[in-house]
Amino acid sequence: MLFVYKAPFMMQTRTVIYFFLLASYLIGTSCESTRRTSSLKRQYKEIYINQFKLTYFRQLLIKSYNNSSAVREIIYTDHSGFTEPILNKNDYTLIDSLTTLDNQRLVADSIEGHRRAEGAEGKRPLSLVMDKLSSKWLDSLAKRQLKLNGIPSHWID
Repeated sequence: MLFVYKAPFMMQTRTVIYFFLLASYLIGTSCESTRRTSSLKRQYKEIYINQFKLTYFRQLLIKSYNNSSAVREIIYTDHSGFTEPILNKNDYTLIDSLTTLDNQRLVADSIEGHRRAEGAEGKRPLSLVMDKLSSKWLDSLAKRQLKLNGIPSHWID
């Protein structure tokens, strides 16, 4: 009789164990999906910020060197960046406006260049470009734009 009472208990124990194994598997699968989604979001964020900064850099170089054919040739032969469109029309409009303002500051600064020491007159675009790219300002602007635009659903589905 003792054996009869153990059998239902063992069946119950196995059922509980199988239930926990199944639940653990389902939770693990769910967590994997969540990890994958957050990984894709992080990847998109990194690509977006880099593309934003690269576009800003290119536009500022072109404008600060007065749309010279030499700078355009260098930029157009460079294949840095992402091939599928990441930035939207508003991003390009914002970047265009900002780089136009930066170039106007460069022009104003070069006009004041006659007050500098000999040899330091004129535009100093490379210095401005380095300052802009190394500042946290451009990163935070790109992050804010990403927040406004959101991550496309096809990146996280």
